[in-house]
Amino acid sequence: MNESVCHLCGLTLRHGTVSHSANDQPLRFCCHGCRMVYTMLLESAAVDNPTRFRETDLYRQCVAAGVIPASEDDLRRIREREKQVTQTFANPVGGEKAASDRSGTLALDLMVDGMWCTACAWVIEKAVSRLPGVQTVACHFSTDRMRCRYRPDRVAPDQIRESVTRLGYGIRDNDAGTTGQQVQRRELIRLAITALLSANVMMLSWALYAGFFTTLDSDAVSKISLPIVAMAAVVFVYGGGPMLRKAWFGLIHRAPGMETLVGMGAGCAFVYSLYNWLTGSIHLYFDTACMLVTLVLLGKVLEQQAKGRVRQDLDSFFALQPAKVRLITEAWPTGRYVAIAHLEPGDRFAVEADEIVPADGRVESGTAALDESSLTGEPRAVPVKIGDSIKSGTRMIHGRVIARAEKIGENSVLGQMIAIMARSLEQKSPFETQTDRMLRWFVPVIITLAGGTGLFWAMAGLTMNQAVVRAVTVLVISCPCALGVAVPMARLAGISLAGRRGILVREIESFERAGGIDTVVFDKTGTLTHGRWKLNHIECQPGHDPATIAAWAAGLEQSSDHEIARSINAYTHVEGIAPALAAEISVHPDGVQGRLADKIVRIGNREFAWGAVPPPEGVTVESERTLTSRVYLGIDSLPAATLIFGDAIRPTVPSMVAALKRTSRDIHLVSGDGDAATREVARAIGLTQARGSLSPSDKATYIDTLKEQGRQVAMVGDGINDAAAMARSHLAVGVHSGQGLARQAAHITLMRGDPCQLLDFFSLSRQVHRKVSQNIWCAWIYNLISIPVAMNGMLTPLVAATAMLLSSLTVIGNTLLLVRRD
Repeated sequence: MNESVCHLCGLTLRHGTVSHSANDQPLRFCCHGCRMVYTMLLESAAVDNPTRFRETDLYRQCVAAGVIPASEDDLRRIREREKQVTQTFANPVGGEKAASDRSGTLALDLMVDGMWCTACAWVIEKAVSRLPGVQTVACHFSTDRMRCRYRPDRVAPDQIRESVTRLGYGIRDNDAGTTGQQVQRRELIRLAITALLSANVMMLSWALYAGFFTTLDSDAVSKISLPIVAMAAVVFVYGGGPMLRKAWFGLIHRAPGMETLVGMGAGCAFVYSLYNWLTGSIHLYFDTACMLVTLVLLGKVLEQQAKGRVRQDLDSFFALQPAKVRLITEAWPTGRYVAIAHLEPGDRFAVEADEIVPADGRVESGTAALDESSLTGEPRAVPVKIGDSIKSGTRMIHGRVIARAEKIGENSVLGQMIAIMARSLEQKSPFETQTDRMLRWFVPVIITLAGGTGLFWAMAGLTMNQAVVRAVTVLVISCPCALGVAVPMARLAGISLAGRRGILVREIESFERAGGIDTVVFDKTGTLTHGRWKLNHIECQPGHDPATIAAWAAGLEQSSDHEIARSINAYTHVEGIAPALAAEISVHPDGVQGRLADKIVRIGNREFAWGAVPPPEGVTVESERTLTSRVYLGIDSLPAATLIFGDAIRPTVPSMVAALKRTSRDIHLVSGDGDAATREVARAIGLTQARGSLSPSDKATYIDTLKEQGRQVAMVGDGINDAAAMARSHLAVGVHSGQGLARQAAHITLMRGDPCQLLDFFSLSRQVHRKVSQNIWCAWIYNLISIPVAMNGMLTPLVAATAMLLSSLTVIGNTLLLVRRD
């Protein structure tokens, strides 16, 4: 075969080569998709001759699905996607290192329905990880999501899905929102049918217990009880079927959970009652089994609704990813809607009123107003015009613009935020991990206690009926569901509320760390100040006017790209001043020199621009709320003008500093700028502790010094230049400045770019921590009181089931209070 073409699809290898070997034969492919499909066809043995692989149904299906290319254009797009994925793995969100070898694996991301507690997620992980070809798997109760990486030549996605459904859980793709609604509707129908039948079982059982049939013989009682048995069987099999499957697989995978306890309790009551019915006894407990199943189903439906309420903001945020884009091409100059996958960097697209911006880009024509509250949490209209940047995920209120895409998909602001939030949702705090470990042994201990309770009371002289009832009561009342959902629900609410306020939580531990912070260190430039230099004033010497000086300065700096040059150009643009045409421009370490009107004009520091001439007396313009800096312009080495630049302090900073002082926190200011300028800003905002002229490593050392004093330190900066200092701090807070989120070394990011949002996070962290503590204490106190009471025979299984339901609803309701108060 021609070595310059792909061994599978036959396309040229001009875009790169993916090497592989099979049966000691070297192979070359145009992309990873062709390599994987070739391996699958080779393993399947459906076609003996590899040259006929393109005739198979699998090959045609893969081409139709876009897994392998059908043309050179398809190949180019596939290779671009592979490059983006490689870059994502090389520089993952949050700074984590990706697995060293992901070659040959694919990702599968599924939503899992029917998880009742964290033990369910652990069972799924154990089951899927045992499949051959599955390399990594992670299942998370709080997000109802399972992610895994697998080798498609060893295991198929359907096999992974089947391994989950066999456990009794429903699965769906992430974008299958209607499927999730269908699952909820099906569970409501299951609950309604189960509750109706259970009510009839209870009514007939009450008649039986009340002695209405005591005059009948055992055969007649058995026949009269037949409807009870039939309805109870439907409740047990149909209503309790999913729970019983989960309980069974939890046992065989040595990961018993809440379903195991309730399933064993309901199963014992049902089987024991069935035995008594067959032997002619009237001691039937079908009503107990039915009500156990009904109450558990009711609790799970209420829990899922509460979970949906907590996740509402997050689901709305994830739904901001558009599926289509109005692409502008030569063939379609007014735009044509295509799938978002067709959008590439450099493409032009149109956005109209009520549409979501599909990518980060820059406006080339039109004007509009954007609602950026989905990203910043600030509900206000932001006007955009030609030359302005727009961010993906924002909604256009009115107007129409045409923009050129700069960053798309995972590289856009929205894509990075979604990736970061998804990762933070899947993290576990140390406290939550400890709770999960406790749940591992909690269920086996309860099963042992229940068995011991039944055996003890049987040996103490109680009848077998009474002993079984007490054992079942212990199983039911000690359900760890409240303990399992206590932390995940509060954590989910915290991340959701933070996103609503424009705070991006990268590390779930941030909520716990924020509570112990006693020292806050702020970077100056770009954090407490805007970080944008502005030409505020021009002081001219006699014989010169500001407009001419500005034109000459712009002419000298027209080819420069530093901050001062941009500020001068922005000033002349606003004032309508045309830059002067300068000649013989030369750049020096201390400034720029050029020839204007047969004169040598210099701009830079005083010595460079004015030479040895002493500075003349003049008016200076300064402000305590502005960090000022001066640049000098000289003509033929004589003073001509002083250009005064300023970086204004953010207006919310003084009130924020005052609020932090009221919380008894120690506040510091550090900067790489000069010490005098840093102390000037500190004095303007009411701080006494300030250090300037610090390099990034000096800032990190400053943080270390505070930590050695026993301080709990939060570092607030841009997350990029301050990465070293942030890495040393207990809580790293990034103030978003429009630069790449993936590069920030922060635990949380203030997406509005306002450091005052730090106060919101401190307040939210206290609320979340309080709810977590309340939920945990409530769950443990309930179990510590209820288990001994049940072991003493002071409760019935129905009372136990009701108490179990109320304990879970207490934890859920307490978490909902956090959402409702916001």
